[in-house]
Amino acid sequence: MEWLEARAAVHRAGAEMPRATEMVALPDAVGRTLAGAVHSLTALPSFASSAMDGWAVSGDEPWILGEPILAGDPPPTTVLAAGTARPIATGACVPAGTHGILRTENGELVPGSAAGTVPTLIRSAHTGAHEPARGEHVRARGEECGLDERMLEPGCLLTVPRVALAAVTGHDTLTVTTEPTVELLLLGTEVIESGIPGPGQVRDAYSPEFPALLSGLGVRLSALRRLPDDLDLTIDAIRSSTAALVISTGGSARGPADHLRAALSALGATVLIDGVRMRPGHPVMLARLADGRLMLCLPGNPLAAMLVLASLGVPLIDGMLGRPLVPLGRVTLAHDIANLSGSTRLVAYRLTDDGAVPTARQGSGMLRGLAEADGVAVVPAGGACSPEPVATIPLPW
Repeated sequence: MEWLEARAAVHRAGAEMPRATEMVALPDAVGRTLAGAVHSLTALPSFASSAMDGWAVSGDEPWILGEPILAGDPPPTTVLAAGTARPIATGACVPAGTHGILRTENGELVPGSAAGTVPTLIRSAHTGAHEPARGEHVRARGEECGLDERMLEPGCLLTVPRVALAAVTGHDTLTVTTEPTVELLLLGTEVIESGIPGPGQVRDAYSPEFPALLSGLGVRLSALRRLPDDLDLTIDAIRSSTAALVISTGGSARGPADHLRAALSALGATVLIDGVRMRPGHPVMLARLADGRLMLCLPGNPLAAMLVLASLGVPLIDGMLGRPLVPLGRVTLAHDIANLSGSTRLVAYRLTDDGAVPTARQGSGMLRGLAEADGVAVVPAGGACSPEPVATIPLPW
């Protein structure tokens, strides 16, 4: 399967999975996925308010001063008469009859001519007669939104500004998609958990960071298991899992120690994707287990596994959460990048003043090039020429 086709296919497979929802308080909503549209429960602002500290004025200067109006005060009950002004704080209710708000820095108080006389207000000498224009520095009722206006779309990631918007439009809770559970199966007799690998051994490159990465994607890690290259143990591990999504590393190729295909066959799974024309990462598999759950089989090599997770695993999880497929980015190349294969090539790059420059050491078993990268470019079969832009993967880290 072509890489772009696979990206759409995994998102579609995830979107077909059943989803549960739950209601959470706003402080717990940041980072979650909205399950249904959010409408405003009030106009915003719900009353005409001052956008500046200054004076609410009516008619021509000089203005006779009245009592101040502070944020939180009830709306004034009297109309602001022509030739009068009232000191007003940002966010305070604007009285009826207000022409506009004269900012504090643009007004001057003139002492009364006799003791005890109330001072009057005039514009500062450097202020043009245009300020305030009618309605200037007044936030009109409903300026941002009206009552019952659609504010947030289902499937959106609840960022800090979106949760804040829900709060100011009257919400105390939001309905979100329940986090799908994910189980990690780390396959490979040669993989060790800690220390310095000996001859024939490799260090586990996944368990230190995959749990945090998956949590940041909006799923909940229910278990992490390490397995040797053994068919029966692999079958038992997949069968005993209860997670909505099983992610494995290793065992997806066709070598003598790779048992995933045989295990999936023994369990009656349907293989939806068996290999993708991408480098690195072509041995990736996606299967639907007999009970409807999904299994994403990542290659064993670290760079390949991480780029498959970033380019295909993220769309799969987004689909499970009801999120849209995120568009690819774009970057300009500093120089040509060759790709003589018939596959899509994923290339880690550093961003320079001249454009994207591939990092060194990008073998499928290497991590140094990805660790030094600012992004990953999607180079089509045949290569890409500078200064034409190429697509980039939205990286989850």
